[in-house]
Amino acid sequence: MNKFCKIFYAAMALVMVICHSSCNDEEELPTGELELDSGSSVTTETLKVVSYNILEGMKLDKDNNYDNFVAWVSEQAPDILAIEETNGFTKETLTALANRWGHSHAEICKETGYPVSLTSKYPIEVISRIRKGVSHGGIHAQIKGINILVLHLYPQSYAPSGSTAANGDAYRLEEIQTYLDNTVRKYPDEKYWLMMGDFNSASPLDKNDLASGSNINYQVHQTILDSGYRDPIREMNVNFVRSCPTVYGGWTGSSGAYKGSRIDFIYASGEAMRNMLNAQILMDDFTDNYSDHYPVTVTCRIYNK
Repeated sequence: MNKFCKIFYAAMALVMVICHSSCNDEEELPTGELELDSGSSVTTETLKVVSYNILEGMKLDKDNNYDNFVAWVSEQAPDILAIEETNGFTKETLTALANRWGHSHAEICKETGYPVSLTSKYPIEVISRIRKGVSHGGIHAQIKGINILVLHLYPQSYAPSGSTAANGDAYRLEEIQTYLDNTVRKYPDEKYWLMMGDFNSASPLDKNDLASGSNINYQVHQTILDSGYRDPIREMNVNFVRSCPTVYGGWTGSSGAYKGSRIDFIYASGEAMRNMLNAQILMDDFTDNYSDHYPVTVTCRIYNK
């Protein structure tokens, strides 16, 4: 073989290696520590987020000065806590409570009705409080460079007074369109999103696990999925896990096809899902007995530049 041929075949082999490497774009969830170049200025850390509907301002622990609630949050040690039904709190009183579990930052959507709120170990930059055209309101914030949306959709089967929606399902669909319009659709260049809360509606991904699966309106969650969000709980757990009812809420065990419901979610954008490490619904002695909803948690990798 002459010198030209040797050079030609060596070049072809190099091209094949490069092509194989660049064309292998199959997406996988992370399985361990991310390795960065030794000269990179980017560092990584994990972020634990919990979303919890605490039943009318954690009314079941109010007479105990919220001591059981504080102990539970402290044990879970989330970096961010999203709360639905922060009833009876102001920003001042919520911040005082959050300080007891180690969060020095807190924001609330409003101080009347059934507000949502956020507490965090890290500074919270509120982008918007979404209150127009929705029932309980939502907060879009940035924490550690990622976008957080906490919301609470309308709970009833009938539309609220003054709405032109045909029923509760139609009104919830209007609400989720409002939230999407004010967040992921408004800021398309932002790629890292977590959307969480009490959605008061079921997902088509749970259709085969719901007793009335074929008769449920899935439009709210189909709209969310069609917008590019993914469901970490469904993707990272083999079996269906309910988020309600709790033991306090009347749960006595599965009966026939009935396994409970899942209406509490943390959704992740594609970028967030690629960095998702864990997703669970938290069931323990405290969450069994202090609300009618179970909390949802995710842990994901974030990048510090």
